[in-house]
Amino acid sequence: MNLKSKISSKAEELALKTSGLNLPKALLVIPDGNGRWAQSLGLPVAEGHKQGGITFSEILKHFIKVDIDVLGVWGFSEDNWKRDVKEIAKIMEVIEQTAKENLDFMVDNNIKFMVLGRRDRISEEFPSFLETIEKTEEKTKNNNGKILALFVDYGERYQLEEFAKKRATDPESSTYELLSKINRGLPLFDMVLRTSGEKRMSGFGPLASLAEFVSVDKNLPDLTDEDIINSLKEFSSRVRRFGGRS
Repeated sequence: MNLKSKISSKAEELALKTSGLNLPKALLVIPDGNGRWAQSLGLPVAEGHKQGGITFSEILKHFIKVDIDVLGVWGFSEDNWKRDVKEIAKIMEVIEQTAKENLDFMVDNNIKFMVLGRRDRISEEFPSFLETIEKTEEKTKNNNGKILALFVDYGERYQLEEFAKKRATDPESSTYELLSKINRGLPLFDMVLRTSGEKRMSGFGPLASLAEFVSVDKNLPDLTDEDIINSLKEFSSRVRRFGGRS
């Protein structure tokens, strides 16, 4: 069995095992633990980010087979600028390479790629990265199937600043209408999956304010299909009342 057939087979299996579940329509992944994974094996942190990119590519391949409309990934937060410049450069390199490697797949499978967050600092410090992700956006902009949303230099502060600007010029729209405009029409996330056992949102912001949070006690490079299935089962088992009563 070649690699393409193996990936397809695993995606079919994932779809079969999640059929009948009450799945989220919009799922946000907070990928965590690349550095810890690398350090536990005596490897440079950069190798952890590289392996994390490989793992996420596998998740994307399986995404098309599962009844979820939007897959979000928080690739780089506002606070990640605090890290060493070499590690930041590696993160950008991995995201850029992952976007390049998956472009044809997204085109072939009608996936629309979107990037959200501030772009001014990215433009100054990583112009090649910005050019790649904007080209990927352009080449997939007319796709109308599933959505892959990448959040870069993104977080609550960014959204609050943008919200204040829009509210100043649009006093009539509701809070969620303005939030939707800031986030390019994306719906609120129903579920957040975070790896490495972390149980916090780390300031992602209001787009995930009503989401069910599921923590997986594995670093991203070690994440398996079974972990994803169990996470979706956990979501499916919850009763979402949104302040009311079931």
